[in-house]
Amino acid sequence: MKAVRLYDPLDLRCETVAMAPDPGPDEVRVRVAYAGICGSDIHNFKTGQWITRRPSIAGHEFSGWVDAIGKNISKFSIGDKIVVDSRFYCGKCVNCCSGKTHLCENLGFVGEAIDGGFAEFSTLPAKLLLKCAADARLDIVALAEPLAVALHALKRLALPDDEPLLIIGCGPIGALAAIAANCLSPRPLLICDVNAARVSHTAKLSGATPVDLSSLRQFDNPAGQPLRYVLDTTGNVGVISSLIQSLTGCSIGLVGIGSGDLTFDPVMLVEREITVLGCHAFFDELRQAVDLLQSKPEKFEAVIGQKITLDQTLQSYQSIASGQSAAIKTLIEINHV
Repeated sequence: MKAVRLYDPLDLRCETVAMAPDPGPDEVRVRVAYAGICGSDIHNFKTGQWITRRPSIAGHEFSGWVDAIGKNISKFSIGDKIVVDSRFYCGKCVNCCSGKTHLCENLGFVGEAIDGGFAEFSTLPAKLLLKCAADARLDIVALAEPLAVALHALKRLALPDDEPLLIIGCGPIGALAAIAANCLSPRPLLICDVNAARVSHTAKLSGATPVDLSSLRQFDNPAGQPLRYVLDTTGNVGVISSLIQSLTGCSIGLVGIGSGDLTFDPVMLVEREITVLGCHAFFDELRQAVDLLQSKPEKFEAVIGQKITLDQTLQSYQSIASGQSAAIKTLIEINHV
């Protein structure tokens, strides 16, 4: 079968590999329909930060059909439409046993710890599969994993429905968070990004108001209310540092994967009553994400900027990594009905 495998930083290859194996007793083989390229995929491609096995079939955001079922599996049937939970957790550590599988002490991710979805077929533990409706659009539900990350971040912030929210960064997570926030509540939304095209596109999809972060004021802004909740999806330490130094009485959610050291005086957190929240992957939001995508596909369809083939994956990685891609989310279209 054809697959895209990561060998080392900047070494991504589309090649012919052995067929995904027949499933073991507790596994399912998936015929992959669509797979999304994630910012963490690009980060790993550029830095090799999470390369734990060489080579590994990349991709942790994907949808498809059940192709083969292990003997212990009864909740799936051949042909079922599914999406994949990206979290490869042990199920045995203290965090897993207390239900916090996203904080597993041995956590890895599909596409890194085990082979992922940038392939025609993928064999996975059945516990990582979530069934979709028979009429679900597999391109739309392929957004479920990043949408679950966005929903988890919104849940961590726990902002009231009538409070404004500023989302920094209009990449996939930022755009999906803005659309989801708009779907869940009529709250005022502010968004910003250095990419003007992405800001404009996200504003149209979410009803948000674009703002310039450099001149934005916490107590005099287009939302008409004090700004108490911010979600950073960039991971940019300069942006995060600026937020900590300029805001008071504010909760700041961090969901972006960046690099660099963040230095600040913790007294600022005390005197300004600033809450900084880490938002890692997702907890139980994948089902909510699938349901939202199935019920409101028209809200999310325009997030998909382009659909490419497996052969075009390296070129797309390079374009995204260099900042030349205008698309919010790129999907790899792998198999058809």
